[in-house]
Amino acid sequence: MHNILILAILLFTILGMPIGYCLGAATLFALLYAGSFPLIVIPQQIFAGIDSFPIMAIPFFILAGNLMTAGGINQKIIRFCNSLIGWVTGSLAMVTVVASMFFAAISGSAVATVAAIGGITIPAMKKEKYSGAFAAAVASSSGVCGPIIPPSIPLIVYGAALSMSVSDLFLGSVIPGIMLGLSLCAASYVISKRNNFPKHERAPRAEVRRAAKEGFWALIMPLVILGSIFSGIVTPTEASVIAVMYALIVGLFIYRDLKFKDLHHILCESAISTAVIMIILATSKASSWVVVTSRFPETLSSAILSFTNSKFIILILVNIILLIVGCLMEANAAIVILTPILVPLVAKVGVSPLHFGVLMTFNLCLGLLTPPVGAALLLGNDIAEEKIEKTLVATAPFFLVGLVSLALLTFVPEIITFLPELLKK
Repeated sequence: MHNILILAILLFTILGMPIGYCLGAATLFALLYAGSFPLIVIPQQIFAGIDSFPIMAIPFFILAGNLMTAGGINQKIIRFCNSLIGWVTGSLAMVTVVASMFFAAISGSAVATVAAIGGITIPAMKKEKYSGAFAAAVASSSGVCGPIIPPSIPLIVYGAALSMSVSDLFLGSVIPGIMLGLSLCAASYVISKRNNFPKHERAPRAEVRRAAKEGFWALIMPLVILGSIFSGIVTPTEASVIAVMYALIVGLFIYRDLKFKDLHHILCESAISTAVIMIILATSKASSWVVVTSRFPETLSSAILSFTNSKFIILILVNIILLIVGCLMEANAAIVILTPILVPLVAKVGVSPLHFGVLMTFNLCLGLLTPPVGAALLLGNDIAEEKIEKTLVATAPFFLVGLVSLALLTFVPEIITFLPELLKK
């Protein structure tokens, strides 16, 4: 039955069907082929796929990110980052990375991060004679921090799929997210130095203080959200509501860049984005039920373990599979489908669900930079109005940085597990 499911998914994907409909149609074909299961299973599993308290955090974090963008909070973050590091060669590229890290700690979405930060810095970079391809590459690569630095929508999905602590997953992703951001800064600096990209004069201390004061409420927002989660005061779902209320109050009454007339459009945009993700999660749950029922995870585990029982070889094989899947499928859908298949396999060689969850999310998010899906890459390229082949070439060094970081996370699991274990003591 799983063979028909996989073939149907591949066929519908090639035909260009949206991934949510693709998964639902493939599940229907698989059940009809098996003939031994009632079709009522599909709506039951679709309902079960979104009947989860942690998943309620997704629409609120999406709404918070949209409110931030409309309220000009992203501009305050960019101005502060520019006042700090604007004097470095290739400063705008590094500002893009750092500002994306701040924004990622609120939105949890790569596309939202690229749109909010890249939408401002890409035109600015082009104005300062950076190449359009490089500007798109930096903004797109920085956007990958969105689903990795907590709060992370893919980690919420993974935690809901395994009924495990989302807070622990968030803690585990802090160091990998910061590590990726700093690595992207280093790559931006090296490339900018080689191409002699411009830098600004060092900002006076008064300008830094002014930017910090103006951006104060924007800069402490990640601390409010993540601090409340990690201290145990609220759950990630409750923190997402706090993020919305915070963004509303700051945008409407402190910065006053957000207007009441804008709220209807923001709510509609957030509802559409949420609906897309929820359809994917719902139909992914149905397709993953087919996979589990057909005992495919056990078959795959037995086949691989008969070939090798080396933990690192198995992790390398799994990483290769995930990199290929990330090129073809949206990360949230891939997590729901592959979690019941791969978690039992890696568990047999001693990989914890916490380590694997962050590793899997990091790996699949690199797919945001690779076609044909590559949502972050395509959005950055559209903003830059550049040829996609040039942007692909410019993105290659940043993708390589991501692969090196992925290798470190694979072979040094303590990078992921250190903070969760430290705070449990």
